[in-house]
Amino acid sequence: MEINVRLATAHDRTALEEFYSREGIRFHDLSAQNVLLAQGATKETMYVVAVAGDLIVASLKLDVKKDPSIGLVGHIQHFEIEDELEETILGTRMLQKIAKIAEEKGLRALDTIVSEKRADMIKVFLSSGFEENHKEVHLRKDFRARLF
Repeated sequence: MEINVRLATAHDRTALEEFYSREGIRFHDLSAQNVLLAQGATKETMYVVAVAGDLIVASLKLDVKKDPSIGLVGHIQHFEIEDELEETILGTRMLQKIAKIAEEKGLRALDTIVSEKRADMIKVFLSSGFEENHKEVHLRKDFRARLF
């Protein structure tokens, strides 16, 4: 099976919606979500997709923002790969495509946040030259339902 890794176009919207739906994610919600790390407005948003035939089998969102301290930074989000292809080099190929785009656009860095539960994805990023910058802890205090 030949898989083409490329930038998504407007013609891919329905296929992107179907892909993220298979992954249990509403594509419409992704378009509205903003990256947590970045300061300032998003200058550009794009999706990189892996396509086999007419089917998207992997996708990620790249937002480009301006960080006042270093310049343009790309923020990778919503990186999903079909389960059957997770143990292949597809993730690495996707990140290679992003690196090429980053170079062409003059980005100074690429950032991402990956849940510690996604050891497989962390491994893909580390093997592609990403380094752990810091860890965060998500804290929450729940309150029990009150009768009154």
